[in-house]
Amino acid sequence: MNRQKAKPNINVFDVAKAAGVSVATVSRAFNIPNRVSAVSREKVLAVAKELGYSPDPAAKALRLRKSFIIGAVIPSLDYSMFARLTHAFEEQLTLAGYSVFVVTNGFDNRNMLDAVKRIVERGAEALLLVGKMVDPKLQSYLADKQIPCVTTYSYNDDDLVPSIGFDNFAATRQAVEFLIRLGHREMAMIAGPLQGNDRQQARLSGFEKTMQAQGLGDKAHVIEKSYGSATHQGADAMRQIHHEFPDVTAVVCNADVFALSAIAECRRLGLRVPEDMSVVGFDDDDYTTIFSPALTTIAVPAAEMGRLAARSLIGALTHGGKVTPARLDTQLIVRESTSVPRIACTSTTPKAVA
Repeated sequence: MNRQKAKPNINVFDVAKAAGVSVATVSRAFNIPNRVSAVSREKVLAVAKELGYSPDPAAKALRLRKSFIIGAVIPSLDYSMFARLTHAFEEQLTLAGYSVFVVTNGFDNRNMLDAVKRIVERGAEALLLVGKMVDPKLQSYLADKQIPCVTTYSYNDDDLVPSIGFDNFAATRQAVEFLIRLGHREMAMIAGPLQGNDRQQARLSGFEKTMQAQGLGDKAHVIEKSYGSATHQGADAMRQIHHEFPDVTAVVCNADVFALSAIAECRRLGLRVPEDMSVVGFDDDDYTTIFSPALTTIAVPAAEMGRLAARSLIGALTHGGKVTPARLDTQLIVRESTSVPRIACTSTTPKAVA
């Protein structure tokens, strides 16, 4: 479809005509999405975007006495994964006539209550959060407010706040099992901050338990780093690994920025990647393919999480139902930063990986 210049007075009738559907279908696509087929809804939203149409939130708010504001509490927008998630979330809600207020609150979910209160007190009708709700006061607050809420990035079995995310434990296990199949026996993980961060905790558990299951528990080393100056943190961790654990042949990084920083430090240390050291990242950020060597990493469905979260909240707001949880898949993308180890450790014979 050719992009058209937005007209000044585009209305619902124009969208219906261009999409070849009824005015009622256009209205339902924006306001009651569960009453429209996925094909029709996507067609209406695409045509509306091309024509430059969106519902008038001010008029709608006055008519229905609603704010049409959705709140999003995100750890950070410094990392493209969260930026992609938030962009997809906001895009869907904007098309449906909502405004999104975004607050960044760091990675410790024990300190989220104040940020949530600020957004709700400013009229937010629904909330997007990231990770597991670990603060009892926040849990009580959300239960009392009874507003639609969804968490993303982590998939958790939580009756209070349903999640649309993925299994961080399983994603890390896949990467570690891949490295074991290549022949690596001693590995290190560069982890982000663990306190109040269920995503990092799940990845750490996936790393340690997978190594233990293969009889390599004493060959698993963990370096915890902050996200502040992350481009230097990976390098610092790589130097520590090289000096304290010289037999390590593979490093699992819990963020791509850690991984690329670690690879750069390997060059300064005279280590070849992947011949001397294999490196795996997490998130599959855009720059992972233009770096040399291209990074093996876990691809995370960031945009899909954002879109599904938005649609679930719209559905809950328009027909009063519950947010439907969803467990999405991740994928290990194998590129040039991993290979069989140059010198295999023969002191331990692990179990075969299933």
